[in-house]
Amino acid sequence: MEASQYLALLGLWIAGIVAPGPDVLVILRNASLGSRAAGVLTAVGVMTGNLVWITLSLTGVTVLIGQADTLQRLIQVAGALFLGWLGVSGIRAGLVARAVPDRVPSAAGGGPGSVPGEPQAPPGRSVTPGRAFVLGLVTNLSNAKAIIFFVALFANVVPVGALWWEAALVFALLVAVGLAWFTAVAWVGSVERLAAGFRRHGAAVELAAGVLFLVLALGLLLSAL
Repeated sequence: MEASQYLALLGLWIAGIVAPGPDVLVILRNASLGSRAAGVLTAVGVMTGNLVWITLSLTGVTVLIGQADTLQRLIQVAGALFLGWLGVSGIRAGLVARAVPDRVPSAAGGGPGSVPGEPQAPPGRSVTPGRAFVLGLVTNLSNAKAIIFFVALFANVVPVGALWWEAALVFALLVAVGLAWFTAVAWVGSVERLAAGFRRHGAAVELAAGVLFLVLALGLLLSAL
Protein backbone atom coordinates (compact mmCIF):
# COMPACT_ATOMS: atom_id res chain seq x y z
CA MET A 1 0.00 0.00 0.00
CA GLU A 2 1.17 3.52 -0.80
CA ALA A 3 1.16 6.45 1.61
CA SER A 4 -1.71 8.07 -0.31
CA GLN A 5 -3.85 4.98 0.32
CA TYR A 6 -3.21 5.11 4.06
CA LEU A 7 -4.09 8.82 4.10
CA ALA A 8 -7.28 8.21 2.11
CA LEU A 9 -8.25 5.40 4.47
CA LEU A 10 -7.67 7.58 7.54
CA GLY A 11 -9.59 10.47 6.00
CA LEU A 12 -12.63 8.32 5.26
CA TRP A 13 -12.41 6.65 8.66
CA ILE A 14 -12.28 9.97 10.52
CA ALA A 15 -15.21 11.31 8.49
CA GLY A 16 -17.19 8.18 9.34
CA ILE A 17 -16.62 8.15 13.11
CA VAL A 18 -16.92 11.92 13.61
CA ALA A 19 -20.38 12.04 12.01
CA PRO A 20 -23.07 12.14 14.76
CA GLY A 21 -24.75 8.79 15.30
CA PRO A 22 -25.72 6.22 17.96
CA ASP A 23 -22.10 5.74 19.08
CA VAL A 24 -21.46 9.41 19.82
CA LEU A 25 -24.93 9.81 21.35
CA VAL A 26 -24.59 6.96 23.86
CA ILE A 27 -21.09 8.08 24.86
CA LEU A 28 -22.18 11.69 25.44
CA ARG A 29 -25.24 10.56 27.36
CA ASN A 30 -23.29 8.35 29.77
CA ALA A 31 -20.46 10.87 30.13
CA SER A 32 -22.57 13.99 30.71
CA LEU A 33 -25.40 12.51 32.79
CA GLY A 34 -23.17 9.95 34.44
CA SER A 35 -19.44 10.07 35.02
CA ARG A 36 -16.23 10.33 33.03
CA ALA A 37 -15.46 6.68 33.82
CA ALA A 38 -18.86 5.60 32.45
CA GLY A 39 -18.27 7.67 29.31
CA VAL A 40 -14.77 6.30 28.73
CA LEU A 41 -15.87 2.70 29.26
CA THR A 42 -18.75 3.26 26.85
CA ALA A 43 -16.21 4.63 24.35
CA VAL A 44 -14.04 1.53 24.84
CA GLY A 45 -17.11 -0.63 24.21
CA VAL A 46 -17.92 1.30 21.03
CA MET A 47 -14.37 0.91 19.79
CA THR A 48 -14.40 -2.80 20.62
CA GLY A 49 -17.41 -3.09 18.33
CA ASN A 50 -15.52 -1.23 15.62
CA LEU A 51 -12.57 -3.55 16.21
CA VAL A 52 -14.89 -6.47 15.39
CA TRP A 53 -16.08 -4.74 12.19
CA ILE A 54 -12.49 -3.96 11.15
CA THR A 55 -11.42 -7.56 11.73
CA LEU A 56 -14.40 -8.88 9.74
CA SER A 57 -13.59 -6.43 6.94
CA LEU A 58 -9.92 -7.39 6.75
CA THR A 59 -10.91 -11.06 6.54
CA GLY A 60 -13.58 -10.40 3.91
CA VAL A 61 -16.53 -11.45 6.09
CA THR A 62 -18.36 -8.10 5.76
CA VAL A 63 -18.37 -8.54 1.98
CA LEU A 64 -20.08 -11.93 2.38
CA ILE A 65 -22.61 -10.45 4.82
CA GLY A 66 -23.26 -7.57 2.43
CA GLN A 67 -24.07 -10.05 -0.32
CA ALA A 68 -26.45 -12.08 1.88
CA ASP A 69 -29.63 -10.00 1.83
CA THR A 70 -31.51 -12.11 4.38
CA LEU A 71 -28.67 -12.09 6.91
CA GLN A 72 -28.13 -8.38 6.44
CA ARG A 73 -31.83 -7.67 7.02
CA LEU A 74 -31.84 -9.81 10.16
CA ILE A 75 -28.89 -7.84 11.51
CA GLN A 76 -30.66 -4.58 10.65
CA VAL A 77 -33.87 -5.64 12.39
CA ALA A 78 -31.94 -6.76 15.48
CA GLY A 79 -30.09 -3.45 15.53
CA ALA A 80 -33.34 -1.50 15.14
CA LEU A 81 -34.90 -3.39 18.06
CA PHE A 82 -31.95 -2.63 20.34
CA LEU A 83 -31.90 1.06 19.40
CA GLY A 84 -35.66 1.13 19.90
CA TRP A 85 -35.21 -0.34 23.38
CA LEU A 86 -32.70 2.41 24.19
CA GLY A 87 -35.18 4.99 22.88
CA VAL A 88 -38.13 3.71 24.91
CA SER A 89 -35.94 3.40 28.03
CA GLY A 90 -34.73 6.97 27.61
CA ILE A 91 -38.24 8.36 27.16
CA ARG A 92 -39.51 6.43 30.21
CA ALA A 93 -36.60 7.71 32.28
CA GLY A 94 -37.23 11.28 31.17
CA LEU A 95 -40.96 11.09 31.93
CA VAL A 96 -40.37 9.66 35.38
CA ALA A 97 -37.77 12.34 36.11
CA ARG A 98 -40.25 15.04 35.10
CA ALA A 99 -43.01 13.57 37.22
CA VAL A 100 -40.79 13.17 40.28
CA PRO A 101 -38.04 15.83 40.06
CA ASP A 102 -36.05 14.51 43.02
CA ARG A 103 -35.97 11.00 41.58
CA VAL A 104 -33.78 10.90 38.51
CA PRO A 105 -33.87 7.48 36.83
CA SER A 106 -31.38 6.07 34.41
CA ALA A 107 -32.33 4.68 31.02
CA ALA A 108 -29.40 2.31 31.31
CA GLY A 109 -30.52 0.82 34.60
CA GLY A 110 -32.15 1.81 37.87
CA GLY A 111 -34.81 4.42 38.43
CA PRO A 112 -38.23 2.77 38.75
CA GLY A 113 -37.28 1.12 42.02
CA SER A 114 -35.99 4.29 43.63
CA VAL A 115 -37.52 5.62 46.82
CA PRO A 116 -39.68 8.74 46.25
CA GLY A 117 -38.35 11.77 48.04
CA GLU A 118 -34.86 10.34 48.39
CA PRO A 119 -32.21 12.15 46.29
CA GLN A 120 -30.85 9.87 43.61
CA ALA A 121 -27.69 9.85 41.56
CA PRO A 122 -28.01 11.44 38.11
CA PRO A 123 -28.76 9.14 35.16
CA GLY A 124 -25.69 7.12 34.28
CA ARG A 125 -24.18 7.20 37.79
CA SER A 126 -25.83 3.83 38.44
CA VAL A 127 -24.27 2.33 35.29
CA THR A 128 -21.71 -0.24 36.36
CA PRO A 129 -18.40 -0.43 34.47
CA GLY A 130 -19.45 -3.66 32.80
CA ARG A 131 -22.85 -2.25 31.78
CA ALA A 132 -21.28 0.91 30.37
CA PHE A 133 -18.91 -1.18 28.26
CA VAL A 134 -21.71 -3.47 27.03
CA LEU A 135 -23.93 -0.50 26.14
CA GLY A 136 -21.16 0.92 23.95
CA LEU A 137 -20.36 -2.45 22.39
CA VAL A 138 -23.94 -3.45 21.56
CA THR A 139 -24.85 0.05 20.35
CA ASN A 140 -22.01 -0.12 17.85
CA LEU A 141 -22.65 -3.68 16.72
CA SER A 142 -26.38 -2.96 16.35
CA ASN A 143 -25.65 -0.35 13.68
CA ALA A 144 -26.09 -2.61 10.65
CA LYS A 145 -25.21 0.29 8.33
CA ALA A 146 -21.63 -0.29 9.47
CA ILE A 147 -21.54 -3.26 7.07
CA ILE A 148 -22.08 -0.96 4.10
CA PHE A 149 -19.58 1.57 5.43
CA PHE A 150 -16.78 -0.93 6.00
CA VAL A 151 -17.36 -2.75 2.72
CA ALA A 152 -17.09 0.56 0.85
CA LEU A 153 -14.14 1.71 2.96
CA PHE A 154 -11.98 -1.36 2.42
CA ALA A 155 -13.10 -2.15 -1.12
CA ASN A 156 -12.13 1.30 -2.38
CA VAL A 157 -8.89 1.84 -0.49
CA VAL A 158 -7.32 -1.40 0.77
CA PRO A 159 -6.05 -3.55 -2.14
CA VAL A 160 -7.10 -7.19 -2.26
CA GLY A 161 -3.51 -8.40 -2.26
CA ALA A 162 -2.38 -6.35 0.75
CA LEU A 163 0.47 -7.92 2.71
CA TRP A 164 -0.13 -9.11 6.27
CA TRP A 165 1.92 -6.30 7.79
CA GLU A 166 -0.01 -3.74 5.71
CA ALA A 167 -3.29 -5.16 7.03
CA ALA A 168 -1.85 -5.07 10.56
CA LEU A 169 -0.84 -1.42 10.11
CA VAL A 170 -4.32 -0.55 8.81
CA PHE A 171 -5.82 -2.30 11.85
CA ALA A 172 -3.54 -0.45 14.29
CA LEU A 173 -4.13 2.97 12.68
CA LEU A 174 -7.92 2.66 12.64
CA VAL A 175 -8.11 1.36 16.20
CA ALA A 176 -5.75 4.04 17.55
CA VAL A 177 -7.54 6.92 15.82
CA GLY A 178 -10.99 5.59 16.71
CA LEU A 179 -10.12 5.05 20.36
CA ALA A 180 -8.60 8.53 20.60
CA TRP A 181 -11.72 10.14 19.09
CA PHE A 182 -14.32 8.31 21.15
CA THR A 183 -12.33 8.79 24.36
CA ALA A 184 -12.09 12.52 23.57
CA VAL A 185 -15.89 12.63 23.13
CA ALA A 186 -16.29 11.01 26.55
CA TRP A 187 -13.83 13.44 28.13
CA VAL A 188 -15.52 16.52 26.63
CA GLY A 189 -18.95 15.27 27.61
CA SER A 190 -17.84 14.81 31.20
CA VAL A 191 -16.29 18.29 31.65
CA GLU A 192 -17.96 19.44 34.86
CA ARG A 193 -19.34 22.75 33.63
CA LEU A 194 -20.93 21.10 30.62
CA ALA A 195 -22.03 17.99 32.50
CA ALA A 196 -23.61 20.07 35.27
CA GLY A 197 -25.77 21.84 32.70
CA PHE A 198 -26.87 18.52 31.23
CA ARG A 199 -27.69 17.15 34.69
CA ARG A 200 -29.79 20.20 35.54
CA HIS A 201 -31.92 19.34 32.52
CA GLY A 202 -31.54 15.58 32.87
CA ALA A 203 -35.19 14.81 32.09
CA ALA A 204 -35.11 16.82 28.86
CA VAL A 205 -31.79 15.24 27.84
CA GLU A 206 -33.15 11.73 28.46
CA LEU A 207 -36.28 12.51 26.44
CA ALA A 208 -34.28 14.00 23.56
CA ALA A 209 -31.86 11.06 23.53
CA GLY A 210 -34.76 8.61 23.64
CA VAL A 211 -36.49 10.28 20.68
CA LEU A 212 -33.24 10.32 18.67
CA PHE A 213 -32.69 6.62 19.33
CA LEU A 214 -36.26 5.88 18.23
CA VAL A 215 -35.77 7.88 15.01
CA LEU A 216 -32.55 5.98 14.29
CA ALA A 217 -34.29 2.68 15.03
CA LEU A 218 -37.20 3.55 12.73
CA GLY A 219 -34.84 4.53 9.92
CA LEU A 220 -32.91 1.28 10.28
CA LEU A 221 -36.11 -0.78 10.38
CA LEU A 222 -37.53 0.92 7.29
CA SER A 223 -34.31 0.33 5.37
CA ALA A 224 -34.44 -3.35 6.34
CA LEU A 225 -38.06 -3.75 5.25
